[in-house]
Amino acid sequence: MTPYKNYSTASDWSHRIKKGGMYLAVAALIGGEMGCGGSNNGTDWEQVTVQEATKGVITTIEEKEAGNFVIADEKVVDSKDASRVIIKRLDGKTDTLTLDQAKTLVQPADTVFQQNTNYVQHYHHGGGMGSVLWWGAMGYMMGRSFNSPVQQGIYRNGYNAGGAYWAGSAASQELRRTAVSRTQMRPVRGRSGFFRGWGGKSGG
Repeated sequence: MTPYKNYSTASDWSHRIKKGGMYLAVAALIGGEMGCGGSNNGTDWEQVTVQEATKGVITTIEEKEAGNFVIADEKVVDSKDASRVIIKRLDGKTDTLTLDQAKTLVQPADTVFQQNTNYVQHYHHGGGMGSVLWWGAMGYMMGRSFNSPVQQGIYRNGYNAGGAYWAGSAASQELRRTAVSRTQMRPVRGRSGFFRGWGGKSGG
């Protein structure tokens, strides 16, 4: 396995961390609202069932052109804390990030599903690091709803010969199968937040 490397202190990484920190702060604020009491009449709150991962995933992404990445491999591991992101760059350098470090790469725009009905354009197009991680199996570690599928265009190998599944779907299916359910209260207005997912369902 790729040896762990310290998180880069270069200016571009620092910028990503600051922006990612703002995103996570807003997410924490949303979570804090869930934990507080509702309105006096309780009509602004609803009970929802959410799923949480019990296993983790190691995701390897490769830079196929400047700033554009694809998922090369996904491997399920025994715990969420063991999740890692391995980044292979065009210049041959490799970085290994923990789950918390990888979360800082994801921005609000990365969590918006981009529907593309043109198969030729949608297939095997990759994307920025944040978007690729959010819409792969790693996204389930970061709060994306288990109701939302992975996007096939972010995988290096795309569809297999049969055209039925895309590379990495086995990891996603394993994470869904081993997830556990719990109930929580949330503001009704929370359905339109950053974690809005596939089909309008909450991702977090």
